[in-house]
Amino acid sequence: MKSKIKVLRVSIKAFAHATEDINKVRNALKNILPDEIKNAINNLNVTTVKGHYGNEINILDLTLSKNDSYSLLKNILCKLEETERNILLASLSSRLDVKHSHLYIRLSKQDAYLGKLKLLDGSDVIKLVITFSGAKKIDDLRSFLEDIVRQCK
Repeated sequence: MKSKIKVLRVSIKAFAHATEDINKVRNALKNILPDEIKNAINNLNVTTVKGHYGNEINILDLTLSKNDSYSLLKNILCKLEETERNILLASLSSRLDVKHSHLYIRLSKQDAYLGKLKLLDGSDVIKLVITFSGAKKIDDLRSFLEDIVRQCK
């Protein structure tokens, strides 16, 4: 039976502090994208703000929708190591806002720059907010994500 759950959009955000090379952060974001949508990085928005001490902070922000958002989710699930996927699935209740159908994932920015995907609940991260439709219960979303994992090569 086909799932009624759909991935509507993914919001991706990362910070590039004054001590960081913004191009490296941009490349880290690009590295989480599957090959078929890597050109979406051209739609990256960059907003420059000042930190508490006057330091420059660049906020890199990209939103994907529909098919591109599903492709990104599948890419992330397939590139995470099995242990990382198990952690993600086991911690769904703390990562999911059922009311708004948002799944929150934080990936290590440093590892993404190196081409690896790893979960990280720290501050030096790429933040993803994945919005679904049809995900009324956590177990339904878990089954949906497990179905995607089974499609990984």
